[in-house]
Amino acid sequence: MSDPNDEPLDLSSWDAQAPPADFAERVLARVREEAPPVKKARRRWPIAAGAVATLSLAAAIAIGVGRAPSHGDAIAAERTEVSVGSRARAVLEPGAHVTWDGDEVTQPSGDVFYRVEPGARFRVHTPAGDVEVKGTCFTVKVIDMQKRDVKSGAVGALLSAIAFVGVYEGKVAVSHASERQDLVAGEGAQIGADGVKKSSLADGQKAFDAKAAEAKNDDALASANSNLTDQVSEYRKRLELVAEQKADLERKLKATEEKLASRTDGGRTRAEYDLDKDDWAELAKSGQVKFRVPCFREEGWNFPADKLNKLGLAPSDGPTMKDAYQRSRDRIWKEMRPMCVTALGVSSDNGVVDILGPDTCMHVIYEQAAKSDREGASEAHTETAEIYAGMRARPGPNEKIHPVMKLFTLLIDANKNFENDLAKSFGPDEAHRLAFSDDMCSSNSRWGGGKKRE
Repeated sequence: MSDPNDEPLDLSSWDAQAPPADFAERVLARVREEAPPVKKARRRWPIAAGAVATLSLAAAIAIGVGRAPSHGDAIAAERTEVSVGSRARAVLEPGAHVTWDGDEVTQPSGDVFYRVEPGARFRVHTPAGDVEVKGTCFTVKVIDMQKRDVKSGAVGALLSAIAFVGVYEGKVAVSHASERQDLVAGEGAQIGADGVKKSSLADGQKAFDAKAAEAKNDDALASANSNLTDQVSEYRKRLELVAEQKADLERKLKATEEKLASRTDGGRTRAEYDLDKDDWAELAKSGQVKFRVPCFREEGWNFPADKLNKLGLAPSDGPTMKDAYQRSRDRIWKEMRPMCVTALGVSSDNGVVDILGPDTCMHVIYEQAAKSDREGASEAHTETAEIYAGMRARPGPNEKIHPVMKLFTLLIDANKNFENDLAKSFGPDEAHRLAFSDDMCSSNSRWGGGKKRE
């Protein structure tokens, strides 16, 4: 079992080496020696199923640990950070009060900063109105105006509370009765008896602070001003941190572009495994192919926040990355597994093939094909490079294709298919950058052994 503190598996600089000449023969002999008969394997199915069920239960328990409670109530005596609902963190200033039931939050009073990850609807209810979001950073401040009404002799003339909503990131919708206003980053709104009043973040906060001052006595006013000053300072620090992070990413991007440009090869400014037709033509001359393949192993698909930040991605992009890796592995294994079964000469339901996996099976397939027809395998090896060089047509879907060519086209196309999956979420340019980034989990391979061309 891997240590959760370990760095993610990075295979970006690994070049696969050709296996020993008798590699496939030894694997095949070991499979035939150790693989149980089919009937015995079937009698073991219930045990395997029980093991899977046990592991699944353990995983479910592990996942449940640390999950925010679906219901809760928090009153802050000092600045407090809590998990709210399924995907939000809230920072409560002293005196703030929130309760929640799933993604429905009630904030009767106080000053709360929310960070909500993208997802389904998340709502904050206040005595003055409601705030609805799908993923953003915003603040909600609520003050009780009842005392002010009593002192002014105007009980009932105003709501007992007013609220201010300020948006720092993303978009929120603020509503009161039938009135609704959408706010984006840098905007704010005050909710009260006169409805929803939209403004800039700075102007809105200033106006709200003035009303808050009117609602407090001298002692409470001093305390409130101190808290608000601290809050403004905190927000400024956060905004400055965001600006610093942006500047840092821009510096890293510039350095990476310069580094890439410095790796010149006749004016080349692309990544080493980002190949064009001229690259493939050169490889064909020497009887080689080379390719980049996304990680097959799941332990390399989990990107912690610092790794995502290094890639210029948000924490919420982690599941998207993992899903793209899973689809890539499934796509490759769907085609490679039957080829491995044929190369080993075992039944399709033999579990040993799945134990070997794609990393080993690609070598088994190549070596068995070369052992059966060395000349044909060597020719198919070079012809694959010529296809990608545009020197030869790619076989049609109904044409017979040599196992070596079928294997190599599957692996060469893998990173492009992976890039296409990423493009659905990040766009084509960003997907291409990610697909060839050194910070991604992938393996880079160069295979010799093809027929050299004069």
